[in-house]
Amino acid sequence: MEYQENEYVTYDNLIRMKFKVGKIVACTEVNHSHRLLCFQVEVGDKRRQILSGIKEYYKADEVIGKKVLILDNLKTMKMAGLKSEGIFMLAEDLNGDLSLMIPDRDVEPGVEVV
Repeated sequence: MEYQENEYVTYDNLIRMKFKVGKIVACTEVNHSHRLLCFQVEVGDKRRQILSGIKEYYKADEVIGKKVLILDNLKTMKMAGLKSEGIFMLAEDLNGDLSLMIPDRDVEPGVEVV
């Protein structure tokens, strides 16, 4: 992903974003999509459906049980006719490969990232 060096986010913008830890409890491939996976993510006492175009980097069965970082208060959007209620935080390496951001300690799903 490219960004401009002068594209800064203000503190007020940042504090409106709610980053949380989620636990992937289910994942399926999206029909008729070469890129999308559909995730069911436990975020505290809520369950969120998140669609992500990371099929090239992860198989549906290998992500179940992983704890991941998500943006929890992203406006719901439709992708491939399905709703997506959040977005994963990913890292992109120098080759363009994506990696899910995973907490380095065992934390409960739903805790806020500060």
